[in-house]
Amino acid sequence: MKTFSKGIHPFYNKELTSGLNIEKIPLSPKLVIPVLQHLGSPSEVIVKKGDDVIIGQLIAKSSGFVSANIHSPVFGKIAKINPKPIVGGRMASHIEIDVDIEKTKNYVWEKQNVDLSKMTSEEILTKIKEAGIVGLGGATFPTHIKYTQPKDKIIDTLVINGAECEPYLTCDHRLMIEKADEILKATEIVSKLLPLKSIIIGIEANKQDAISAFTKILKNYDLPIEVIPLKVKYPQGAEKMLIHATTKRVVPSGKLPLDVGVVVSNVGTLFAIYEAIYFNKPLIERVVTISGDIVKKGGNFLVPIGTPIEHILSQVEVDINKAYKVIFGGPMMGVAVPSLDYSITKGTSGILFFSEKLAKTSEETPCIKCGNCMKACPMNLMPNRLAAFSKAKKWDVIKDNNLYDCMECGSCAFVCPAKIDIVGWIRYAKNYIKSKNL
Repeated sequence: MKTFSKGIHPFYNKELTSGLNIEKIPLSPKLVIPVLQHLGSPSEVIVKKGDDVIIGQLIAKSSGFVSANIHSPVFGKIAKINPKPIVGGRMASHIEIDVDIEKTKNYVWEKQNVDLSKMTSEEILTKIKEAGIVGLGGATFPTHIKYTQPKDKIIDTLVINGAECEPYLTCDHRLMIEKADEILKATEIVSKLLPLKSIIIGIEANKQDAISAFTKILKNYDLPIEVIPLKVKYPQGAEKMLIHATTKRVVPSGKLPLDVGVVVSNVGTLFAIYEAIYFNKPLIERVVTISGDIVKKGGNFLVPIGTPIEHILSQVEVDINKAYKVIFGGPMMGVAVPSLDYSITKGTSGILFFSEKLAKTSEETPCIKCGNCMKACPMNLMPNRLAAFSKAKKWDVIKDNNLYDCMECGSCAFVCPAKIDIVGWIRYAKNYIKSKNL
């Protein structure tokens, strides 16, 4: 079975939610929407306190080449616009909307009469850009940029990322089962943008129902497409690992997938493209996994962007008094938040609630130079050395040791018998060097 070299096998715990259908979560009476929920520049707010807004209305516009539009997921009124921290600690303006629940829940997006054969690539890219679509696998890179064919490169392969290798997360799994046809329709759209010779759907072998959902309907599409089952291993869904596993192409150090003729898209991103083209619907909601060892009744929920954690807690069964750690994303690459004063963004694939027993880290001891971190690192780095250079503040040395090849998957810290937060030290070095322009 196809895979990449090295990697790890954590406990996946996906069975907690993988069998649960996607549910539409009841509307929150308020939404709090950050203007920075994508890679690049924050969006520019174009509404003010007291304004009435309608569902799908642009409320913050793209402010640069790498930026994205943000739309209102509801009918309502702008209550306030205030700066506050986003997940990860950066400050950004947040638009708070008092929701007209009745008007919003009764709204139905109507399917458009679309003839793809008559749409130009420029028209499609404009639709994707206007809809504010970004990568929903975690990176949140604006999608219209990714699908713009570079003049000096030929992209001949699309890899659809259905690996979902992070433990606990199953939002992509459910989306593939329930929306396989829509995802393939989006693939038709993408094939209008790029000269694709090959389309590969990479899915880990622990999702046989998702693999089956696609294989049953491939014959309905005139596309050079195949489904490739992948070995269950972390981080199989990481871009460079997925490309190597499915195409055998290797993205060199410091290069991007487009340098080897490949573009990678998450299944959630493709579903958003389908809705943008066929329903004229911007990216205003996404599927989010709610799980963890103290979650009695979790699942996969279709949640409006800006929905506060507190509202989600009122709709699921979580023993919040036992919550020792709350994570946005997966347990390996997600971000722990210091409070519940955060809301769902475009990049929120899951919210995980863990007890002290499961989440408390052991006390760090000195490195014993066992080499486990090097055996696990899928990028063939020496993570223990990078962590040591970071601790010693040897910034020039750490940059010379391929610091930026590290994708912060956390495999090194997972296998470390000394319980050193190796990836934490590497992340610290990157942030420090960036903040000081070193």
